[in-house]
Amino acid sequence: MPESKAENSGEAVGAQPGRRGADGRIEAGEQAKTAAPYGRQSRAAEALAYAGAVIAVAAAGVTVRQAGTSIPPGAQLAFAGVLAVALMVAGSVLPTAGEPALARLRSVLWLGSTAAIASFVAVLTTRFLHLHGTSAALLAAAAWTACALPLWWRSQSALQHLALFAGVAALAATGLERLDRGVPVWAFGVLLWGVSLLWGIAVHSEYLRPPAAGLFASGAGLLLGATITMGESAGQVLALATVAALLWLGVALRRILLIGIGATGTFWVIPAAVSRYLPGPVMAPLAVTVVGLVLLGIAMLLARVRRTNKPPRARDQER
Repeated sequence: MPESKAENSGEAVGAQPGRRGADGRIEAGEQAKTAAPYGRQSRAAEALAYAGAVIAVAAAGVTVRQAGTSIPPGAQLAFAGVLAVALMVAGSVLPTAGEPALARLRSVLWLGSTAAIASFVAVLTTRFLHLHGTSAALLAAAAWTACALPLWWRSQSALQHLALFAGVAALAATGLERLDRGVPVWAFGVLLWGVSLLWGIAVHSEYLRPPAAGLFASGAGLLLGATITMGESAGQVLALATVAALLWLGVALRRILLIGIGATGTFWVIPAAVSRYLPGPVMAPLAVTVVGLVLLGIAMLLARVRRTNKPPRARDQER
């Protein structure tokens, strides 16, 4: 009898975890069912908001084009200001906690607010303060950057990160032109290259987040800045070095994004450099062939590095 009681008690004890596991699975299923409608609602709200934004922007563009210069400056200023405040408030009140779709929608709304604030400053400086050219562009870029910085600081989103980079780059370019009206084109490329390099260092040091957006901004800025300088001999060297550095950093840091940017640059930089220094009908196709072989070698290197980093059990299974 004691043994049977012990066995019964053991069965009862052993059955409790099963019941608890079943109860946990049931509870998790109920939570998933209740959470699913909210996810669908947030995606539906995101889609409706995008559709409404597209319709509103298209209607505003048609209105401005038809009205032309007949719209009073005060009306233009009021429209830009109201739009900026409305988009800012709409993005701020969205419940983005645990809702990626609403977080993306907030980023889009805040980007529109940033553009509207820059438009407000542009109308104010040109139509009321009678500033034109570089001065108006400088103030508009400063307004864009001043708006994008706190929004990025609060959200840490990729879209706000890219908006902040664009504002800083535009502010630097318009500031350089404001200082010297006769600055050559290659100087803007060098300036953008330098800003992008500092941006990439800050991203790698984890001062700027998210890292993927920062790497894209810095890599694209480095490539664009280098290609702008290619009208000069030193610019050709800078462009080739930039492409090589992007590919090397992509492999060393295992960042496919940097490799993609560097690979994109090779199809423009290398054939252009070869055509300039080695003219001939065969050289450009030969350069493209070399680019393809280089990219193939990088792909094989990445595959080898990925294989060596796998656990021993996974490598044995492949064999």
